[in-house]
Amino acid sequence: MITTVIMKRLTKGFHSRYEKNKIIFGILPVNLTGLVENNMISGYLRLIVWFFWVVGATTAWGAAVAASDEAPTTIELESGIYYTVKKGDTLWDISNRYFNTHWRWPQIWSENQQIMNPHRIFPGERLRLYHQVWEASLPPESSDQPVSSSLDRLPVIETRYYVYSSIHRIGFIKDQPVATSGHVSLIRGDKVVQKTMLGQDEIIYVAPSGNVSLQVGDVYAVYRPPTQVKDTETKNIIGEPKNIIGVQYYKTGLIRIVESHEDYAVAKIEKAFRSIMVNDILLPYEPVSPKIQLTPVTAQIDGKVFKAEEDIEIFGDDAIAFINKGVEDGIQTGQTYAIYEEYVTESMRDFFDYGSLLVLRTEATTSTVLIMRSDRSIRPPGRFRSPPALQNP
Repeated sequence: MITTVIMKRLTKGFHSRYEKNKIIFGILPVNLTGLVENNMISGYLRLIVWFFWVVGATTAWGAAVAASDEAPTTIELESGIYYTVKKGDTLWDISNRYFNTHWRWPQIWSENQQIMNPHRIFPGERLRLYHQVWEASLPPESSDQPVSSSLDRLPVIETRYYVYSSIHRIGFIKDQPVATSGHVSLIRGDKVVQKTMLGQDEIIYVAPSGNVSLQVGDVYAVYRPPTQVKDTETKNIIGEPKNIIGVQYYKTGLIRIVESHEDYAVAKIEKAFRSIMVNDILLPYEPVSPKIQLTPVTAQIDGKVFKAEEDIEIFGDDAIAFINKGVEDGIQTGQTYAIYEEYVTESMRDFFDYGSLLVLRTEATTSTVLIMRSDRSIRPPGRFRSPPALQNP
């Protein structure tokens, strides 16, 4: 009885807001006074509470889904140039046709992992000649903003990359030797005909250095024993180079430890970039992404291209080389510099840019670079400098 009286008083407040004490529940009019008088209020209240609970839960779930499905603010874009092989084609000829040099064929091969033998390509095969990846930022969308044209909604390029798939093959030059983890001591195989040069998947014995522990599963990079690199432009009184630039580490492959013992370990050659030999040294392997973020040059730098990695007298497009500038000089990975030649007479001095290089790896005083383009042969020591925009007029 008391409950009925209270509910009657509560329902009187609805008269000023809802005609005849009616609340539209869906499309069904419900008279609360009538429900109280018929003792049906508790059942309908439960129904109303249940309805709003479902609506609230659905709304919260929808908001959570919307939050989780927010559009990304950045996307990764890539572009490429492709070619379909025709009868009689070779990588050598394709390289010369599209890059104006035969010697770019190794890069074409490395860009197309499906080619098992670079000397055997078949009509109908699709080759990727060039590949570049960059990140783009999408402009934020707002309902308060007027609808813009499709051009206004195009991504804004923020970061560009150069993809160099052979980045794991390159070596480096350091000003001082580094501590080694061990060396190749023996080859497992025929004891009568003991090989000195090894290839992929062969089994070798390695000896650790000092207190180094070679654990099963560890991967090591293999290098030739380091050799001194001298500055050929500075000579002593008998005409020999006198200034030592540093020591070169020439990478030959990657190995994985498969057995570990107290004084030696057994390893499998995972990758052979060049022939691996007895006495080659081991250094810890540090994976490097082939995506090289392109970085602007911000300072004027002038230096020398003093050596090709392969120790050849003349080199050009796609060669790996070393420059005599490094981190201490402001060189950064991903920067591009111009290769130039200087012409000097008594009355004039002129500079002519004939190529470009990309920095792949930096050390304190030297860097490893890729010759991107060279319109003529480079004979060490070549010269490089900052791009034209930063050069003195």
